[in-house]
Amino acid sequence: MLRTTLKILLARKLRLMLSALAVVAGVSFVTGTLVLTDTLNHTFDTLFANVTKNISVSVRTINAVDDDSAGNSPNRPVPSSLLEVIKGVPGVRAAIGDVDGTAVFVNPRTGKVRDTGGAPGIGTSWDGGTPLSAVDIASGREPHGQEIVVDKGSADKAGLVIGDQVTVLTKGTPAVYTLVGTFRVSGQDSVGGATVIAFDTPTAQRVLLAPDEFTSIRVAAVAGLSQTELRDRIARVLPAGVEAITGKQLADENANAVQKAVGGFSTFLLVFAGISVFVGAFIIFNTFTMLVAQRVRELALLRALGANRRQVRLSVQFEAGVVGFVGATAGLLLGAVLALLLRVAIAAFGVSLPSGGLVFRPRTVIVAYAVGIVVTAVAAFIPARKAASVPPVAAMRETFVLPTRSLRIRGMAGCALSGIGALLLVYGLTAVTGKSGAALVGIGAGLCFLGIATLSPLLARPITRLIGAPLPLVFGATGRLGRENAMRNPRRSASTASALMIGLALVSAFSVLGASIKYSVKETVSNSLGADFYLAGSGFGQGFSPEIARSLRGRPGIDLVTGLRSDIADIKGKKATLLAGDPVALPQLLALHQVTGDLTKLGNGTIIMDSDTVTADGFAVGQQVPVLFPDGPTMLTLAGTYQKSQVAGKYLVSLSEFSRHYNSDLDMFVMVRIASDAKIDQVRNEISSVTRSYPNVQVRDQSEFVRQQEKQVDQLLGFVYVLLALAVVIALFGIVNTLALSVIERTREIGLLRAVGMSRRQLRRMVRLEAVVIAVFGAVLGVAVGSFFGWALTLALKDQGINAFAYPLGTIVTVVIIGGLLGVLAAIFPARRAAKMDILRAIATT
Repeated sequence: MLRTTLKILLARKLRLMLSALAVVAGVSFVTGTLVLTDTLNHTFDTLFANVTKNISVSVRTINAVDDDSAGNSPNRPVPSSLLEVIKGVPGVRAAIGDVDGTAVFVNPRTGKVRDTGGAPGIGTSWDGGTPLSAVDIASGREPHGQEIVVDKGSADKAGLVIGDQVTVLTKGTPAVYTLVGTFRVSGQDSVGGATVIAFDTPTAQRVLLAPDEFTSIRVAAVAGLSQTELRDRIARVLPAGVEAITGKQLADENANAVQKAVGGFSTFLLVFAGISVFVGAFIIFNTFTMLVAQRVRELALLRALGANRRQVRLSVQFEAGVVGFVGATAGLLLGAVLALLLRVAIAAFGVSLPSGGLVFRPRTVIVAYAVGIVVTAVAAFIPARKAASVPPVAAMRETFVLPTRSLRIRGMAGCALSGIGALLLVYGLTAVTGKSGAALVGIGAGLCFLGIATLSPLLARPITRLIGAPLPLVFGATGRLGRENAMRNPRRSASTASALMIGLALVSAFSVLGASIKYSVKETVSNSLGADFYLAGSGFGQGFSPEIARSLRGRPGIDLVTGLRSDIADIKGKKATLLAGDPVALPQLLALHQVTGDLTKLGNGTIIMDSDTVTADGFAVGQQVPVLFPDGPTMLTLAGTYQKSQVAGKYLVSLSEFSRHYNSDLDMFVMVRIASDAKIDQVRNEISSVTRSYPNVQVRDQSEFVRQQEKQVDQLLGFVYVLLALAVVIALFGIVNTLALSVIERTREIGLLRAVGMSRRQLRRMVRLEAVVIAVFGAVLGVAVGSFFGWALTLALKDQGINAFAYPLGTIVTVVIIGGLLGVLAAIFPARRAAKMDILRAIATT
């Protein structure tokens, strides 16, 4: 039986290849994601281990709020006087104060700040030549005074040469420095695409922190002394609020922070990989269902020759296993290529990754084969059971067809699956948070797709009849035959369309969500913000000097100005985001509506909160609110409450109170309101005169700000659409596969059509029209399901600021049209194959 099965497989190589394509695409996506993730984790682990290899102990202040997820700011600085204390600890071979902060340079040739693709601009103190150093000069010399050195990767990309006069932007006013050298970090030209600018220590303290402060103190141990022992010795002399950690702990913390970010990206990609595998399962199921139906006489002959039901079932399952194995093997190889392409794509966004080869872990190979073989085996389970039900007597009956179950039972099952899936989806989106909510959403979405796919045969005949109604009028008999072919086998048409439905449903869902986000942004800016101009950093998440906001205050035509900063605090045992701004301007520019108390009393020692949060937490105006900041606990007086605001969030403090507890001294955003009698163009010129010296800051009025937010949404949607395109391509292969097998199944019928006068051109058109009807049917199902998903997502994200629902009718119509075009593309190969059939040989086929 095994030899027979292998011979059957080898006799149908094209079928094997077409069946394996769906597995190849899904497995390659999974493999590529895992390889890229492992490569990035290994690369950064190695980098941080090398950077900290000379550090035995690091001394820093304690962050009382948290850990690796602390907000935007680093730990509070340590006093420089502590350096001499640490140097006196027995076992200390060397100790240096480290200064870190934010700094970016302006390219003297372009006048622009280098786009790092989201990587930070880092300012630091130069420690080259010390026992704790991980840097070495690549060209030039170390900096002194008003001089800088820049990492070699950034200098090369910007075209900087030694001797250039370079403007550097830090927390203060812009200053010009002389570039005297470039350097490498642990042998690498670049650190993950970041721009690193090094000053001598006094200059770094002056422009990044303060003359008497260090970000941390790094310590090297004498030979033979362990990191743990030296850490314990140093800890005994440290004041309250300061801690010592080993160099290994420091490396692990840095690596874990990167792994967390990479893990989120990996999960994001794996979700789309799972979608591709899910779509592929539909195609495998449809393919094997058709193959079993076409091989009824062959299977019956095997039964007649002595094969039992179990052997026939295992034979089909073995075929599926071979398809899964072949697809997984090809997917594993293509996954490595995909990982390289993803790495190139990341570099194209300006993020330079440390050099290193791809990492193939055993887990990746195991997952690849598990996904390929298991998914194929599960998808082929029902067709294999059908194959085992073929009786031996069918070998003598050309007209025998496999029995099918009633669609009534299928309809009831489909309704049940769809209903349960929809309930789980909505519940997971609205009532459950965290990983449990995400799991419920995933299960609910999967059940919805399975339910609609189960129901689709009931919908196939009436919908395809409606979709194909114009075809006889436009194409005559050819159009009627194309429509009838799509209607002939509703189970097959529905199964083929279901794969396409999944991809286009998700496209539709994200289109609805994107349209709702853009409409919500427009409504929020118009109704919930009181600013006329918005200033933001040009880089993703990059803050800028507070000197800008200070310089704008009192300028002609400007009424109110506030810089905005935010970070994480712990309030009543829960992590919360604090927003800080000018106490006078902030409530007005955020268009806050006072509920109780007095919002104008916001200042040192006070906090204002939204009324819903106050009620939920049991606070009252005038009461002391316990807040745990990074530097320790503090009691703030609740000065007032305001109506819930999507922009303001739950908690607001003044900038002065914020600066007491956080080391973040950069504005993330600046809002400006002009005076009632001022001309907006003149005020814009005033703002531009201030920001001209800060090329890392962009100025936008309300309409420009809205367009920028919409552009960001479109960019994100574009990335999602590219990932979903793989699922759509897999579905396209499914239509090709189904039509190709359908052509083989209808060989005699095609011969008869040609014999009675149908031309090759008409035959190709008939197959194409059949594919169009099936594809549009899948697209219609997809946009219907996707519209529901989009509505559910919009409802779930109401608390995140998406407070309006918008339906992108034009985009949805485009999705349906794309579905029809995909049908035309899918039919090219099957139509050509049908048209090339020899008429007499086709008629003689049984």
